Formats: sequence, structure tokens, C-alpha cells
Amino acid sequence: MQTFIQLFITGVTVGCIYGLIAVGFVLIYKSSQIFNFAQGEMVMVGAYLMWVVLGYFNMPVWLGMLVVFFVVSLAGYGLERFPLRRMIGQPILATIMVTMGIAVFLRGLAILLWSEKIGIKFPAIITETTINIFGIPFSNVSFWSLVFVLFLVLALSWFFLYSRTGLHMRAAAENHQLAQSMGIRVTLAIAQSWAIAAIVSATGGFLLGYMRGIDFGLAEIGLIAMAAALVGGLESFKGAILGGVIMGVAEALTGGYIGHGLKEVIPYIIMVLVLIYKPYGLFGLEKIERV
Repeated sequence: MQTFIQLFITGVTVGCIYGLIAVGFVLIYKSSQIFNFAQGEMVMVGAYLMWVVLGYFNMPVWLGMLVVFFVVSLAGYGLERFPLRRMIGQPILATIMVTMGIAVFLRGLAILLWSEKIGIKFPAIITETTINIFGIPFSNVSFWSLVFVLFLVLALSWFFLYSRTGLHMRAAAENHQLAQSMGIRVTLAIAQSWAIAAIVSATGGFLLGYMRGIDFGLAEIGLIAMAAALVGGLESFKGAILGGVIMGVAEALTGGYIGHGLKEVIPYIIMVLVLIYKPYGLFGLEKIERV
């Protein structure tokens, strides 16, 4: 039982990070109906940028995070302005190919800049120790990572529910024409969605990189986050978080009890099974078209 609880808590911690990244994916889809296949590369580049400011320039953690958030949010704005704004209303295949092109560009840029920095570690932010919760040992890094992610999830929830900018973004995501009629700048809301998606991707890359080390394999996290978003429902933020937790727990339990071979594919097996029986995801909105 102790092993099960340890694996479960580890899965919840990693799953919350997956869910946080999936929220960025859902944000972009809800606001602009674009599948962002570059989400994983944004995670990877964000992790490397965090290493640059913390490990190379030796900035304090709070200052380094602010610098990286500023840089990646500007990059998110820039990607929305060009080329993605020009893809609004274009065939979905064209937008998919553009985001895949962005993914290839970001991966190539990372290889160009950090090809010799594979498997590097962040400088120690906290001393790694083991803490006991109800007699069960846990890594303090995993514990504080979980606390930090839950804080970010609550902060994002408050932002979208109560802040003026968050309400404008939700309105634009629901209906572009109606939002414009109310005086909301839809293009600005979409750009803000890309900026926030870039920030949560960088945060997820930082947390996963701190726990696992940084390499180009972090880009694959984007596929798991996409699967989490599809399982939860592309229109639901809470579904993205739940989908991420399901993926994380399934990975941890499968790796702990069966083996790493199945661990790598279990998120996609879950995604296929959920979509077969609930094509719109667990919390997605069913769309009915009358003809």
C-alpha cells in the first residue's frame, strides 16, 4: 500500500504539470480554434531559457522566472501576430501545418543553441530531502512542485473567473462576433491566450526539468498534454487538469507495477478509449448541427 500511495502522489504531481500545459493548449484552441502542435517545443525551450537565467546568469529564482515569463509572453504575442493571425478562417490542415512548422523551427533553434547541454540539471533551489506524510516518505521536491502547481491552477482559475482580461478572453473564446459587438478586441484576447499558453508551457518545462533534467525529450510532453486536453475536453479548463492527472497517475502506476515499455504508451491508450466512448472528452461540449 505504501508503494501505491507513493506512486499515486508522484503521478498526481506530474499529472498536474501535464494538466497545466494542457490548459495552455485548451486556451489556444478555445480562443482561435487552432491545434497548437508546437506546445511541446514551447515546454522544451522554456525549460532551457529557465536554465540560462538561473544556471548561466545566476539570477534569483523569482527574477529569473519574471524574465523568462516576459520573454516567452512576447514570443507568444509575436507568434499570434505572424503567422497565425493570417491563418484565421483558413482550412484546419493549413493551420496544423503552420504550428508544426513552428515546432520544427523551435526544435532546430534549441539544437542550434543548446546541442551540448543535454541532460543538464538546474542549480539546486531547495535542498533535496525526504519528508514523511502520515509515515510515508516523499521527496520534498515533488511535494513543493505539487504545491506550486496547485497555486498556479488556483491563480489561473481566479484570473479567468474574476479579472477583466480573463473575462474578455472567455467571452472571445465563446463567440468572436458577440464579443466584438460588446467592444472586446478579439485579436488582443487571442494574442493574450498565446502569451499565457507560452508562460504555462515554460513553467511546466521548468518544473519537469528540475525533477528530471533538461533534454530535447521534453518536447514530447506536448503530445501527452494534447492527449490530456482531448481526454478532458477541448473546451474545458478543469477537464484539462483532470486529464493531466489521469495521465500522470496512469504513467506512474504502470511504470511502477508493469514496466516502462507500457508506461510510454498508456496515455495514448487512455485517450483512444475515452474518445471512442466520449468523442468530445469527459467535460467537452457536444456539438449538434442541424441540417
